[in-house]
Amino acid sequence: MARKNCVYCGAALMAEVLEEAAFAARRVLQTKSLVDLEAAASVLGRDRPPRRYLVIDTKTASIESLAEACSVSVWEARQWQAASRYRLVKVSTEAADGPLESELRRKGLNLFVVSEERVARSRNPILLESVDPASTPAQCTLRDQPEGPSFRRELPEQHIALIVSASIKRERVKDQASLRTLAATRLEDAWLIHVHLRGEPRPWEIDPRRTGYEGAVLASAHMRTLELVRRLSAIAPHDEGFKNIVPALSLGVEPPSELDSLKATRRSEGKEPNVVILDNVAQFREYSAWRGALEASPPAGFGPKS
Repeated sequence: MARKNCVYCGAALMAEVLEEAAFAARRVLQTKSLVDLEAAASVLGRDRPPRRYLVIDTKTASIESLAEACSVSVWEARQWQAASRYRLVKVSTEAADGPLESELRRKGLNLFVVSEERVARSRNPILLESVDPASTPAQCTLRDQPEGPSFRRELPEQHIALIVSASIKRERVKDQASLRTLAATRLEDAWLIHVHLRGEPRPWEIDPRRTGYEGAVLASAHMRTLELVRRLSAIAPHDEGFKNIVPALSLGVEPPSELDSLKATRRSEGKEPNVVILDNVAQFREYSAWRGALEASPPAGFGPKS
């Protein structure tokens, strides 16, 4: 997608990055199938050096070393350590062992590098449509592609490498920024969970608004999801660090029922529906992608689990 701000941190993007994103967006719109899209992506990738995600372990360095190496204050370095063990410091196009990597290692930081290719694969989750948590192992219905068929599979709990969960911020806004009123457009937060499995490039995504639970139980989908996450967290690491990142909202994909009800209300009032839903799902998937790639298929020298 072409946008003026970084989907990860919200910072303004440079002109050359915007130009590249706009060009990529045009190529994507010209594709008619997933195969064509993959071909277009491979062609686009040849025009620039591959990106490398530079991640540091904030717990294995002193606060002073962390502050000096990353050019932040001691107070901010302390917040980094409190927020999360692993922190993405830069998405770089430098060659391996470039100046930035060498400097971070020279100053005592434990640095890990994840390739853009691995992150890209992990950024596209598989939707978990339904689950029977009472069975052992849990029986799940998955959908690999939005338009593809669903299929049945067991959840291999012994192969879970990482669970990533986050509260998703959502806003409903008019498409003209000048008419936006925050007090009227804030929606209830959603919740997403990614289950990363060892040896599999794509995580399973659990969304209580779209994932159904089998069995005659009166508890809500949210409560049953919470119970499932608690059970899985007892056998695998659980990362909740995304909650400490400032939300960067972008155009989201809402369940049809929510927008349909809004359109029906507007039609009854004699007005055209002129609103969009913004959320930080793309930002969460980016965070989960590099974090899961780091844990599920660790680079050489990767340290102990968080």
